[in-house]
Amino acid sequence: MIQATSLISYYEILNKLNERQKEVLLAIKHIQPCNNLQISKLLNLPINSITPRCQELRKKGIVIYYETKACPITKRSSRFYIIKSWIKESMD
Repeated sequence: MIQATSLISYYEILNKLNERQKEVLLAIKHIQPCNNLQISKLLNLPINSITPRCQELRKKGIVIYYETKACPITKRSSRFYIIKSWIKESMD
């Protein structure tokens, strides 16, 4: 059960995001845990437009580090991220 204060905080956060940040956040919600390359492929955007948006979302505390593992696309070690739990619950 989500508390009203969490929902208010979620909408305050959402209103402060630009359109690209919102798009990236929704992509992460859809495929999390995920890395920047997976988001790039899903949104059909260059990775250099995704990486800064993910970094901004991490700085805002919306997206957090989850684990380091092999990327399913490149098979190279990559950092994977998820949406912070109370924010994800508010999005559902």
